[in-house]
Amino acid sequence: MAALHPYIRFLGSLPQFEIDHHAGTAIELRSGVVVAKYEGEKPHHQHSLALSWPGQPAGQPVLVSATKYVPLQVGEAIKLGAPRAELLEASRHIFVEAGVWH
Repeated sequence: MAALHPYIRFLGSLPQFEIDHHAGTAIELRSGVVVAKYEGEKPHHQHSLALSWPGQPAGQPVLVSATKYVPLQVGEAIKLGAPRAELLEASRHIFVEAGVWH
């Protein structure tokens, strides 16, 4: 079982995601996109996520900023009926835990 990065753990708590504990990823249930923490060497990779869609060539993920992707998914979760105030507070904590804001 892979250790979960704070971003992946948080995404897995949202109604539109499920965690794959074995792979350490989150799967977006509507699209099948697999979200992994990108472990690149450059400083900006610290807050990058790797997205892979079904049918996409293996080993060619799309890199996105977690600071954009996570708030977008929080907004989607709220649209799906998740409690707004609780999610917004939790998302603030996840960015602190991941080291984005101090």
